[in-house]
Amino acid sequence: MNDLPAPTFDGSDESFSNSEILDVPDAEVPRIEPDPEVLDLLAPRNEMVPVVGIGGSAGSLEALQEFFSHVQLPSGFGYVVVVHLSPEHESAMAEILQRCTAMPVAQVNDPVSIEADHVYVIPPGKHLSMTGGTLEPSDMIRAKGRHVAVDIFFRTLAETHGTKSTAIVLSGGDGDGAIGLKRIKELGGLTLCQDPDEAQHVGMPREAIATGMVDWVLPVAEMPARLVEFREWC
Repeated sequence: MNDLPAPTFDGSDESFSNSEILDVPDAEVPRIEPDPEVLDLLAPRNEMVPVVGIGGSAGSLEALQEFFSHVQLPSGFGYVVVVHLSPEHESAMAEILQRCTAMPVAQVNDPVSIEADHVYVIPPGKHLSMTGGTLEPSDMIRAKGRHVAVDIFFRTLAETHGTKSTAIVLSGGDGDGAIGLKRIKELGGLTLCQDPDEAQHVGMPREAIATGMVDWVLPVAEMPARLVEFREWC
């Protein structure tokens, strides 16, 4: 098998009042009927494929390979990989990850509908966001010199998928992903973080953990099975 060049990561950082309880007789408690408009909004979400967003930077390639090599199929999830790639170089990330899994792996160059047991990879120089069940690339922006790609994706994923969203933060040298992970948790999603003891760069995992909103801090190899257990439990 021909060796593919490793993805080139962006080198700009080291990474890639208490309520009263009223005693009211049941007969006096008004019945609240469901709002048909709210039900209409919830129906599409109930039909959405649950999505696992995975964010990382420097040191995350090895973690991603470890993660996908442990995914047992069918898993029922769609996976979106958002890492910090140099906009100056083509990326072989999708091809490298394809070696680790039987799931189709593709770089997202155009809007695409998320499917279960598929892997979607961010392209260089772009951001990814969720609009309903569609994954959309857009031109990369940078907020005051810091990376925001993972935060942007996690936040849009939370808004569209709610309880069907999962955020995973892997190795990386900055704090990208922590803000978006909080939003995932606030809207009922699941949050995981790579154990800093095994991460090559601990900035991103430590910033995520510092939010106090990470459900599980785990070795990467244990994450896929834990995701399936959680989905079955729900």
